[in-house]
Amino acid sequence: MKLSQIRSFVAVARCGKFSQAAVELDLTQPTVSHAIATLEADLGVQLLFRGKKGVHLTPAGERILVHCDRLLQSMADIQQEANRCKSLGSGKIRISAFRGAAAQLLPKIRAEFQLKHPQIEVKIVEEKDCPQVEQMVYEGKADLGFTILPTSKDLSIIKVLRDDYVVLLPPNLKLDIPSDSSQISWTQLLELPIISYPHQNSCFKQIRNYFATAGYQFEPAEQVRESDTIVSLVATGSGAAILPQLSVFYLPPGVTICQLPQLSSGLWWQQLLKIRIYPMQFGLLPIFSSSLTCSLTFSLFPFPLSPFPIFTNQ
Repeated sequence: MKLSQIRSFVAVARCGKFSQAAVELDLTQPTVSHAIATLEADLGVQLLFRGKKGVHLTPAGERILVHCDRLLQSMADIQQEANRCKSLGSGKIRISAFRGAAAQLLPKIRAEFQLKHPQIEVKIVEEKDCPQVEQMVYEGKADLGFTILPTSKDLSIIKVLRDDYVVLLPPNLKLDIPSDSSQISWTQLLELPIISYPHQNSCFKQIRNYFATAGYQFEPAEQVRESDTIVSLVATGSGAAILPQLSVFYLPPGVTICQLPQLSSGLWWQQLLKIRIYPMQFGLLPIFSSSLTCSLTFSLFPFPLSPFPIFTNQ
């Protein structure tokens, strides 16, 4: 089975006549007729009913046409992606990210990428929160966006890594936490004064949902906007905090960390760091993937971030 046979079959099915399909394909009519005949022979089924008033599809032809259309579209997509990759011989890639990813991941990713592609400029655009990142990509102001929130259907999603939330405990607080799991209990957690983000922050919403899933109401003792401020307040004994690992840029002396209690589903609360990308820019991903794979490491915590296989579209 050859692509020329597939193209001839699709053209005849669309035009309804061999002569018209031949003109469209810039072939002779006997060539098109031969392509269809050999395709039917290869498949062992009749695809077209031939009559004086033209041709129409057999039941088998109708079913096979669907797959032929998909095949030709896939071939066109492959060529389009190859053209985009070739066009990246020079130029600029704009990456938008929330602060944690911008600070913890992107500098190393960019350095790794530009060692291999020095002719391509990589610009990092830092945003306060994930909705702004997604908006940058949606409006075409960024080619890629690192974020954690559900995305618009107009954007493609690539899972990058799992970023677990952890509990930061102040220096003056000593809890009996099992060393084998490093996991705080619900009883211990509910007694802590928790410092968190404002209500509109995406991380606050995830923490609130985590508590709700376990049947509890999340009521922070204090709310501040910046992750650094939260960590500093924990370091001075003002309370504990629940933060995603990427949001913790340093761990002050005396501050200890532990894992959140396990949910009834058997999962610890986590957020999935993903890339949002506008479909027209999808050709950027293959050329960018190896740099991401080399750079997704994190050593501040004993609970490492968990990378996904890069660029399996999910």
